[in-house]
Amino acid sequence: MESQTGPWKIPWHLIAVFFLLSLGILTIGYFYHEYQVNHIKQEKQAELAAVLNLKIKQIYNWRQERLADGQVIMADSFFALRVRDLLERRATPELKEEILNRMAALRFYQYQNILLTDSHGEVKLAFPAGVNPVLDSYAKTIAATAIKTKQIIFSDFYQDETIRLGLAVPLLISRGPDKNCIGAIFLGIDPNQFLYPLIQSWPTPSLTAESELLRREDHEVVFLNELRYRQGTALTLRFPLTKPQLPAAMAVRGEKGVVEGKDYRGVPVLAAIGAIPDSPWFLTAEVDAAEIFAPISQHVRITALLLVALISGAGMSLAFIWRNQHAKFYRREFEMERNKRVMIQRYEYLTRYANDIILLADQDLKIAEANDKAEASFGYEKDEFLKFSLKDLYPPEAQPLLNEKLEHVGDEDGFIFETSQLRKDGTIFPAEISLRLMEVEGQKVYQEIIRDISKRKIAEESLRNLTAELLTAQENERQRISALLHDDLGQALLILKFQLSTIKSKLQEEKNILSIDCDDLLDYIKGLIDQVRQLSRDLNPPTVLKELGLSNALKYSIEEFSSHYDIRQNHVNIDKIDKLFTEQAEINIFRIFQESLTNIGRHSKASEITVEIKKKDNNVSFIIEDNGKGFDLTRVLRRKTISPGVGIPAMKERVRILGGSINIWSQKGSGTRITFDIPLDAK
Repeated sequence: MESQTGPWKIPWHLIAVFFLLSLGILTIGYFYHEYQVNHIKQEKQAELAAVLNLKIKQIYNWRQERLADGQVIMADSFFALRVRDLLERRATPELKEEILNRMAALRFYQYQNILLTDSHGEVKLAFPAGVNPVLDSYAKTIAATAIKTKQIIFSDFYQDETIRLGLAVPLLISRGPDKNCIGAIFLGIDPNQFLYPLIQSWPTPSLTAESELLRREDHEVVFLNELRYRQGTALTLRFPLTKPQLPAAMAVRGEKGVVEGKDYRGVPVLAAIGAIPDSPWFLTAEVDAAEIFAPISQHVRITALLLVALISGAGMSLAFIWRNQHAKFYRREFEMERNKRVMIQRYEYLTRYANDIILLADQDLKIAEANDKAEASFGYEKDEFLKFSLKDLYPPEAQPLLNEKLEHVGDEDGFIFETSQLRKDGTIFPAEISLRLMEVEGQKVYQEIIRDISKRKIAEESLRNLTAELLTAQENERQRISALLHDDLGQALLILKFQLSTIKSKLQEEKNILSIDCDDLLDYIKGLIDQVRQLSRDLNPPTVLKELGLSNALKYSIEEFSSHYDIRQNHVNIDKIDKLFTEQAEINIFRIFQESLTNIGRHSKASEITVEIKKKDNNVSFIIEDNGKGFDLTRVLRRKTISPGVGIPAMKERVRILGGSINIWSQKGSGTRITFDIPLDAK
């Protein structure tokens, strides 16, 4: 009997390989699974944190807007004087109507009702008509506190007929150095109009996500809004702070971040918790753990099936190798050859019918292959193409650029550049060229992919013209508004100032209080007149340019900037550049310069600036530099939720229209430098 030798011998080496492969697959699968689980958790935690931060910011901004409304009311001394006249029974029907109109205007800002009280908390006027002209006990307490402290009071949630909030604003009148409170405005807020919808909204689709607004009362946490799974909970649902796994209790206890726990239903959740600044409120954003970890369970099943498939595939592959080693070798060779032919056929098909021109040339730049698009675009037949060099398709003025690219194409992974190409009929068209050096079957060949960009260039020119027209229209509108401010509003303010002066001069000596009020109003109107004049000058640079010339107008802008922002001029050197540019170009240069200074004043926190303007042979160079805090330019330009401002894009667009170039350099802690060059032939 023959012994079993040769191919039937047990392949221990393959069994060992199979064992090692299986162990490796399981190890990789385990670490891959752990990585995916951690990735999903981190992704969900980051999403919850982002949602929480967004809602906290929105609620905080909403509160600040309401407080800002209160500040505007409290600062309006003229309105307070009119209210005093009403409370002292000196009011006419016209005065009462005027005060009601002002209250009506306030209701536009999301307020449910507006009540005017005297210094004793008694309601004297209410808007809208039909509103109960009586403050409930809690609102009366808030109003009394505002009157006593002479401060704006933002109430917490309280239960009247419905759940409400309120803002009490004291009305103050100057009495020499002191302020006398004559009453208060109480602004009722319905949280159902904005606040509750904001809290209940969720930025991404979710079946279980919800937000909870909370506050602390003694040793309990109180839910302030309606909940997704339980109705009638606002101001009624509460839990002890000692409940360990309740995210709401964790938030009120001062914890922050993303936590795991059980919500008011006892359902496991993942929650982001935090406090709302400058308020007694806390916020949680939570999603059921089952929804969050559902992808993990699905991933476990997929990973397990994948591991089983991989191990089975490894075993089957090794078994197949054991029985068919030589056959597989020839089969592999056959498959490789067939795939190579398929790839060649596909490449030839794509090359021939591509929308772009494709040319292949040898190391002497002689064209060896051209697709159908090349024949249609250049007007040559296939056999004509094969007689040409790549350089023959470039007009004389474009050939130096090709030579430059050819010198370095072997050192780079190809080049993409714009140039022009020459057709058979002698016409030239703009093109975008992708040039690279490849190896095909052991030989170096040049490949050019050429795209006709004539339509793109036409579109770019149209866009450039449209932008210039828009900027011109913008300047015209600025001049119109400037004229309106100067001729209409400025003159009206002057007339009002003269009338008040006349009234003051006719007051008797015993009318000292009214005289003081007139002085306050005269100072206020004088400030308004100065502001209107400054705004008129800022909006209408052509007047400054015509009166002073470009050089002096820029110096004037620097002086105005330094005095307004209290920033020292470290070094200012401006060449005489008057009459070098057209009127429209001077306006654009002035605007670029003005925007640069404005950005420094508003954002840089600089203490000094340096300005250098030099006239050169063919252009004028502008350098504006500060020693401020600097910024990350890339990050600013990538902003989308908050616009980067029209400043930087507008500056770049104006420079581009003038045919110049601009460079903005900034580094955090090292200041900012803006450099732009404008050619002398700028239009």
